[in-house]
Amino acid sequence: MSQCDCDVKRVGWHWYNPQTMEGTGPEQERLFFMAASSSPQTRDCPWCGSRKTKLVQRGYTGPTDEIDQYFTCQSCGKITYELVSKAAREMRLGRYQAGAIFKDLANQTRYQITRVLKVGINEFLIYLKPLPGSDDL
Repeated sequence: MSQCDCDVKRVGWHWYNPQTMEGTGPEQERLFFMAASSSPQTRDCPWCGSRKTKLVQRGYTGPTDEIDQYFTCQSCGKITYELVSKAAREMRLGRYQAGAIFKDLANQTRYQITRVLKVGINEFLIYLKPLPGSDDL
């Protein structure tokens, strides 16, 4: 059995080098997409296009106990939500459905709801896609 360079990894039945994105087989495309996508800390502002953003992740592990996930743009100052948490009581009103529009009145922005996910007994996560160019409410 031959030894391989430490950068080269075996993925399924194929070899793959993550630094050069060279590989063979169907897994190579998926791995290239995952490596080429933006890092969890880097986001482009959909409102002004700037990369000067700061991500605030949802969860109880950071400096704050944040229930929503969003990033703030240091250039234009807008907040862009990615995940919004809603209680079951709010969901019963029927306003939050996939394909519907979510309005953030505080920041004068609009989003399309792409997914609604039940994550607990009394909690739903709403996945949002920004709708730039339609920020007048």
